[in-house]
Amino acid sequence: MVMISGNVHILEMLEPDFFGTVLNHNITFIEDGYKNGLAMIDTGLPGNMGIISNFLKKLKYNINDISYIFITHYHPDHTGNVNAIKEISGAKIIAGENEKEKLLNEDLFNIDYNDVKSTLNANEEEFYKTTDRINHIKRGKINADIYLKSEETFGNIKIINSPGHTKGHISVLYNNILIAGDAINNTYGIKPPFKFFCEDYNEAVKSFNKLINIKSKIIIPFHGEIIEK
Repeated sequence: MVMISGNVHILEMLEPDFFGTVLNHNITFIEDGYKNGLAMIDTGLPGNMGIISNFLKKLKYNINDISYIFITHYHPDHTGNVNAIKEISGAKIIAGENEKEKLLNEDLFNIDYNDVKSTLNANEEEFYKTTDRINHIKRGKINADIYLKSEETFGNIKIINSPGHTKGHISVLYNNILIAGDAINNTYGIKPPFKFFCEDYNEAVKSFNKLINIKSKIIIPFHGEIIEK
């Protein structure tokens, strides 16, 4: 457990066998960020409700206390527990409007081996093992309660459009803390998202530069180490 400030907490999950490496996932919780509710930004891969529940107990909360789930984008490592949490807590789900079609339909990753090899130096066995695994992940159809058409504000939570990794990717700015989702990656240095996972890499680079230049003291990427500016 990592406490960023008095009311911002990070649950770190680990995804083994990610193209021959272990990839971390930073799931963020904000206490009283909007209407005195517990806000959650992204939810991790499906099947991790026990880990989430145990983490919340350490904070003196439970799943029922989650009032809002902000989805940065539709990928299953970000949305895997959305439906399970909503079923328990009735949390409001908030996502970018351009993610709607992908949230309502399971999708497959179409990834090129050479792109992965040049980035992560994965061999063919690791590549096919990972792509087969991630293309069999099922998180179910997700219907958000609020689809954002613009950069809206929810109390002290400001939504920032950061497309490129996916068409409707959003990031969250809470006071001086930026929760970047996959728009910023810090697994091998502070960089744009993995190119082989991007729908529009040129747009992703623009969003990366936009976010890096926002006035913030802390950046929480979904993958990699937390960045203190």
